[in-house]
Amino acid sequence: MSFDLAWQGAYAMLANAVSNLRLIETLSEKVPVWALRGLQGRYHWQLESGTHLGCMDVSETLSWSFTAPQCPPRASITLSDTTLEVLANKVDDPLTLFNTGKLLISADSDHTEIAVDVMKLLNFIFNSALVDTQRIVQLATRSTQGKDFPLCQVIADQRDIEPYLKRGEPVIVRNAATAWPIFCMSVGQIVSHLGSLDVSLLLEEYDLENARPPKYQKTSFADYVESLYVPDAPVHGYMAANTVPPALEDSYRFPSVFAREVFNTPRWWIGPAGTGLRLHRDMVDNFLVQLKGRKKIRLYAPSETRFLYPASVGGNLMYEPSRVDPENYQADKFPDYQHSVSTVCELQAGDMLYLPAGWWHHVLNLEVSWSLNFFAVNGEPRVLSVNRDNYESVQL
Repeated sequence: MSFDLAWQGAYAMLANAVSNLRLIETLSEKVPVWALRGLQGRYHWQLESGTHLGCMDVSETLSWSFTAPQCPPRASITLSDTTLEVLANKVDDPLTLFNTGKLLISADSDHTEIAVDVMKLLNFIFNSALVDTQRIVQLATRSTQGKDFPLCQVIADQRDIEPYLKRGEPVIVRNAATAWPIFCMSVGQIVSHLGSLDVSLLLEEYDLENARPPKYQKTSFADYVESLYVPDAPVHGYMAANTVPPALEDSYRFPSVFAREVFNTPRWWIGPAGTGLRLHRDMVDNFLVQLKGRKKIRLYAPSETRFLYPASVGGNLMYEPSRVDPENYQADKFPDYQHSVSTVCELQAGDMLYLPAGWWHHVLNLEVSWSLNFFAVNGEPRVLSVNRDNYESVQL
């Protein structure tokens, strides 16, 4: 009997893996030819247990084989048991999974270069809104220019946001989240609601100078949150980009200006005063909602990119960091930065910031801060959108 149950469990896992792989195969059919240039080769997919999932062959097209590779593949992609489902459902993106050790890339030679190519391939497959260099350039010309953005406007109703979407201009919606159940919950209520949830803390961001990946630490949500409110107690890490758990999915509302399917699962950002993220930009529209505390954000239009010394991480076109630290500016190292135009805004509890694709932002928590953000990963940046039907207003 126990053997039968074990066999049924193994069969169910394999069937689920094959189902997910076929879904990925369907997603990969949307990848255009231009995206595959330089990525040719065979890629072996497997689970942490060693279970072979399949091989992806990249030439002018993508094709799948469920047989074991006959010769060493260009690279192997190793996934935790739940990663396939997470990727297919866009709960997390490939770079986040890679940085947190849930997606591993191995190769016989030139590991760093091949890892970059694998990340490119994965991003093309799992991001419906494909971003290429031409579209990134268009963001700089179609969005509001830095010289025309002296400050971030504040509006009182999401229904008044349309002009800002069209112009590609950030705007703050005041009190957008004050009616959400999670906004009204105390810290203790949220902690008790989630139980023993495991979370990942960002200890150090990606080291651009030495090409070292970020450093993370695992802990429990309850322990971390408790440490935030103990007077004079040292707090280690920033709870950055953690996926909001299903237990809270009825406690918040997706932004009503885009269709629900445009968004992936929201991310959580919780940390003490002084934590935040380096200057960077995302190539997707973003809605950042402040739940508790205050957050300072310095904004730069896409037109200012030439002054910000952009870098590349993992071949990910969706994310671009800057080498400049606006809080500790080194004039001798980054002389062109002095020509950049920026503006600072402050988010208060209940505020929602619309951050258009391509806008640079440097984030700093002014006190213990809780935020949610919603990435519109399944749609083209609004300022570039031709087919406006993808962004029909959905009243929630």
